[in-house]
Amino acid sequence: MGVSGRPRLDWIGPHLGLTTTDRGRALGVRDIRTDALATVETTINAVLIGAAGVQQHQSRVFGLYFRGNIDAVIFVPTLRFDLASHTLVADAYVLPLNRDRLGKVGGKLAAIIGDSPHVELQGDNIAAWKRLLPVLAERCRTWKHGPNCEFLAKKLVPLSLEHGNDPLCSCGKGKDVSPLFMKERKWESATPFVTRIAISPIFEVPYVQGFGGIDEELDGHRDKCTRCGGRGKPKLLVCGACKTTKYCSAECQKEDWKKHRAICKK
Repeated sequence: MGVSGRPRLDWIGPHLGLTTTDRGRALGVRDIRTDALATVETTINAVLIGAAGVQQHQSRVFGLYFRGNIDAVIFVPTLRFDLASHTLVADAYVLPLNRDRLGKVGGKLAAIIGDSPHVELQGDNIAAWKRLLPVLAERCRTWKHGPNCEFLAKKLVPLSLEHGNDPLCSCGKGKDVSPLFMKERKWESATPFVTRIAISPIFEVPYVQGFGGIDEELDGHRDKCTRCGGRGKPKLLVCGACKTTKYCSAECQKEDWKKHRAICKK
């Protein structure tokens, strides 16, 4: 199902905010580029927000750069609802660039990119994107891998993690290109070389990564008296039966017994 119209997209910002874990927030304070997963999450969110146009001017082309040189171009003709996952997905196409491809589209690359957002990637982060691209292609694949598939020949997926090399096989190049992509005349030179991909937010789960300070809140309560929240006099006592519930003193343990005994054995 397609998504269109800015009033319908205002929810995207808060929705994508749910992808940010406590670890991601801590990295943001220091340097998020040191973590490949956090950087990929941030880049995906930037593409989705940019394609929606809810925080700035809308863009449907995004360049992935490494040390100032372009490595790949992502085209987002449209956004769609992902109803099964209660989120959205960018129905997109990727143009990985290498020397051969630059020779064929390089002359029109400036017109294709225009003033589109530049996403600068570090070494580990560009490797993470090259690992991710085959997965994004498989998610929406309608074509079949042929007998000459490079993945099969080299028994390697992705084909490369290095800048300037294509991580994808050639089986999907120029396949399943939508009319919305074809309508953009300035993208025409890239059509034979793009592969369709589906880009959606990465939501980590609370039992793996903490959200909203939950980890810190739990850490704060682990070493406190169950009844009064005290730190111990001078140290916390542990219930001799369940070996888990803690008290700052014998008095607190005695006063809490009526409540605690119902769950102690359990």
